[in-house]
Amino acid sequence: MKLLGRSAKCYLLWATLFVASNSHAQKSPDQEQTPIQETTSKAPATELSSTAERSCRTFVQKFYDWYWNQFAKQADNPRFDLRKLHDYHEVVNLKPPVLSPTLIMLIRRDEQAAAAAGGIANLDFDPFLNSQDPQGRFMVDQAKLSKRKCRVTIPHGHMTIDLENSGRSWVFVNFFYSFYSDDGKTKQAPDSDLIQILKQ
Repeated sequence: MKLLGRSAKCYLLWATLFVASNSHAQKSPDQEQTPIQETTSKAPATELSSTAERSCRTFVQKFYDWYWNQFAKQADNPRFDLRKLHDYHEVVNLKPPVLSPTLIMLIRRDEQAAAAAGGIANLDFDPFLNSQDPQGRFMVDQAKLSKRKCRVTIPHGHMTIDLENSGRSWVFVNFFYSFYSDDGKTKQAPDSDLIQILKQ
């Protein structure tokens, strides 16, 4: 498995962002352990739904700001040190985890298959950016809740992302992709999702 030498610093940075992105959503211990939209405590259901939606949006945006957006303006500069970029191998090992146990298991299995083959296995692109050569900033457009689940859209990456509430925060459950050519209009391949790709 690929572990970068700067792992400890990356984990510390992510932990800082993780706490910042969820501090506004941490209520009483009772609320933290209650499924979203199923609590009957002090706040009205609409207020709880709004709080959970903001929490989900913030979690996803903080992740993309850390993972890519902070480098977006520099990545094309020939003088930029590409080793500063994060990659999906790091994300598997973040603490607290940001991926579901299923995604972690499938990505690690793909890493092992790629190592055994001496190349790549099923993933030949960055699964969090839906690209081999990302450009621009990845910004959350919409977030919709359904009980303990949240679905967000990131138009720039032609992605829809499913998340699940994990108690005090969120974890990514699956990424759904549309594959377009550079013009952003012509489909290059049928739509797919990360779990389906990893299970091939």
